Amino acid sequence: MNFNYRNFYAFLQATRGNWRNAIIIRCHSCPFGRASECGGYLMAADAEGKPLLISVESLHEISGELVDPSECIAGLDRSAFESAYAQFIKWNTVDSSSCLFSQLLQSN
Repeated sequence: MNFNYRNFYAFLQATRGNWRNAIIIRCHSCPFGRASECGGYLMAADAEGKPLLISVESLHEISGELVDPSECIAGLDRSAFESAYAQFIKWNTVDSSSCLFSQLLQSN
């Protein structure tokens, strides 16, 4: 697993150590056909409002915790995240033919 623990630490700081304080981003309408295998992403914001992301699968792998989306502080669909963070996505991704979340996770 290629995982950045420093980013995980920043995510935990932003959520005060509890993933339930994060926003779940659901990928129901994945343009890459992975919606059935994608558990979604958890998002918190750093002190400057920059999104801090972790995949639900990675959180489970690292902590053993199973994420119940109904326990998260809020939820967004992928398209709502894309609208809210359009400029951030534009400046932090390079390939519109691959998953923006995978790119954002790699760029952090």
